[in-house]
Amino acid sequence: MRIVTATAMLRPAGGIEVGTYQGGAAMVQRGHEVEVLYGQDGPQRGDYEHSGMRLTGPFRFGFDPRRALRDLRGYWPAALFLRRIRADVLWLHRPEHIIWAQFVARWAGVPIACHVHHGPNYRLTRFLMTGVSSFIAVSEFTRQTWVAAGIRPERITVVHNAIPADAYPFGGEDDREDSRRVLGIPDDVPVVLYYGRITQEKGVTTLVDAWRLLGHGLGESTPGKLLLVGSPAPHDDPAIDAALALLDPSSYRWYPARADVIGFLHAADVVVVPSWWDEPFGRVVIEAMSTGRPVIGARVGGIPEILSGEMSRFLVDPRDAEALAANIRSTIGWRTREPSLGSACREWVDTHFSFEDYLDAIERWLLENSRGSHRPRRSRRD
Repeated sequence: MRIVTATAMLRPAGGIEVGTYQGGAAMVQRGHEVEVLYGQDGPQRGDYEHSGMRLTGPFRFGFDPRRALRDLRGYWPAALFLRRIRADVLWLHRPEHIIWAQFVARWAGVPIACHVHHGPNYRLTRFLMTGVSSFIAVSEFTRQTWVAAGIRPERITVVHNAIPADAYPFGGEDDREDSRRVLGIPDDVPVVLYYGRITQEKGVTTLVDAWRLLGHGLGESTPGKLLLVGSPAPHDDPAIDAALALLDPSSYRWYPARADVIGFLHAADVVVVPSWWDEPFGRVVIEAMSTGRPVIGARVGGIPEILSGEMSRFLVDPRDAEALAANIRSTIGWRTREPSLGSACREWVDTHFSFEDYLDAIERWLLENSRGSHRPRRSRRD
């Protein structure tokens, strides 16, 4: 099968870009040809090429109604490329690029399989999505959001996100000690980690407020350390800056965003995902749990679908700093009180979010919606 997908940039800016790369590389390993159209070049070019995916670009994917003719003319190179290589399916990861996808896929006669990682971008969702062969959502929460926007329920199924196990390896005591040595953090210091965008909607102020309520001691003889890893800088946001000003500067550290966070994960005792906004899935949760770290997450969006069953004790209401502080306090000493928790977190991901099961479902979906196997629908109801 010849799969064409697209990415706005060749760098791991977020979960969609990371998932596009990992999913495409895995499809190559399964014997498929994967052509990647990109918008902006970047540091991940070598990774893409090494994986066996073929890169072509740059292309324009956006659409501005004020410059509609210019944008539509800009789509022709991609349309000609899809037609020339006789692509079997267009695997669309960003529904906001649907106008581009509709133009190039219809002209080239290629079915569109739309992988939705977030909510709809347009008010005219039903109209714009006419002709898409099928949809997959990363969570039931995301699926329900698209159904509410007008996509018929039977046209969109759920395949939870997953990650390659070797990309987020389990970290034992030796890994913890090594990572802390690099970061200059003593072994006996309790460490809480947040990584992602440093913004209010991600709940960073709630986490900082919780850290202040804890008094940084966490009931231990040694003060704890809060690690914030991500961009923009926390002092760029007035609300986050004001919250940090109430902390002892020695109780936290900030590091700019980076692709490789394994060292931080292995150094941490607990990871926190305190989002205010409805996370479509919550990829950070399974990344951290895969390394053997318990994750305390806000009860929003798709996160409760990950932290379910026995792991639901790590859910807290969003914006509730007191509840978050209490959960951190009760969890931080798990290595002594519940030493099997790290392995249980890893097993939870392996069992419930298997990357091989994910790939099986995606591969089957793409095959079912490829050229010759499925004809794009032209229903007025969609």
